Amino acid sequence: MKRVRFALLHSAVILILASSLAGCSLKYQSDALAEQNVPQLRLENAVYKKYADNKKNIELKSSVFEQYKGINRSYAKNVEFIIFDSAMMPKSTGKTAIISADTKDQIYTLYDGIEFNDTTQNINIKGDSLKWNGNTEQLVSAKGREITIVKDNLKITGKDFSASAVSNTFLFSSSVRGSQINVSKSGGEDEEITFSGDSMRGSVSSSSDSSKESFTVLSGNAVVKTSTMEIRADSIELTGDDFNIIKARGNISGTNTESELEFKAQTLEYDREQKIVTLTGDVELKDLKNDVTAKAQIIEYDQNTDVAIMQIDVELKQKENVCTGAYSVYRKKEQTLDLSGNASVKQKDDMFRAQSISFNMDTEEIVLDGNIRGTVKTKSGN
Repeated sequence: MKRVRFALLHSAVILILASSLAGCSLKYQSDALAEQNVPQLRLENAVYKKYADNKKNIELKSSVFEQYKGINRSYAKNVEFIIFDSAMMPKSTGKTAIISADTKDQIYTLYDGIEFNDTTQNINIKGDSLKWNGNTEQLVSAKGREITIVKDNLKITGKDFSASAVSNTFLFSSSVRGSQINVSKSGGEDEEITFSGDSMRGSVSSSSDSSKESFTVLSGNAVVKTSTMEIRADSIELTGDDFNIIKARGNISGTNTESELEFKAQTLEYDREQKIVTLTGDVELKDLKNDVTAKAQIIEYDQNTDVAIMQIDVELKQKENVCTGAYSVYRKKEQTLDLSGNASVKQKDDMFRAQSISFNMDTEEIVLDGNIRGTVKTKSGN
């Protein structure tokens, strides 16, 4: 996943607008009898420009600007702004229907039609209500309101957003959904990943401490879909470049459309680049094409080779065959199974036990090795 500096980007937007309004210190005579609900200063079709080192770095326009006496509050309507780089070229633009600035408590609120575009980081932010607290460096959206963030090929839309510029963390405490398009590095088809959940939290690495890896966690009815996998769980964590690592916990269920598999487990780790998934905790794996059901405490499945390695309390059922052992290797394409550790194969009324067993599921041929024993019941002729 490309590092999206949610907290810092949002903070930068509000701080720029805030500094613009707070800097409007026109020198006018005070009126001690002025009412708090009557603006001390009102400007229409106002244009504000801020310079540093004789270079324009901010230009802000509003249809109405009002500043009130006694309450340290300013309002602007139909605000549009441009932020310039050191060469005075536009690097960011934005707009909002209304902005309220409380310069005393450093609280700045934007309402309706909020949009921010940063061309240098290729990010777009849209929302209806955002509040920035300059003292705590916290940004929050209004309850129940959606905010949409687009960064390169990543898009996230969610409700009840909050972010901290101090801890570099963010949270959508209500429903959230999103998608990311991963461009193929080998010239093949691009892959889209979609995700959703009841809430979402995450952290982004800071420039001062890049050792802390960015992460994103979906909680409550979490769902992640890739081109070959669909995963549902109580919580799902996405890490690595382009969400290459997917980790899930609690009541996991899913499908692998490429290998025609269904699975259940308590924990999951999926390396999308290596195409290897590791399932642990009361694992159940169903090979839909071959009508095979496997159970174990640990199953590692390699999508490249269609080979499953199973460990602890292994049980595999196919037709009328029941195979058990402590360790097994299931080769889906070849339809073969290698069992070891108190291995056994039951075929109807016949039972075979050995230290290791090789079983061909197509031909039902069995090869036993080490400490062989068993029972075979033959049918009497008529």
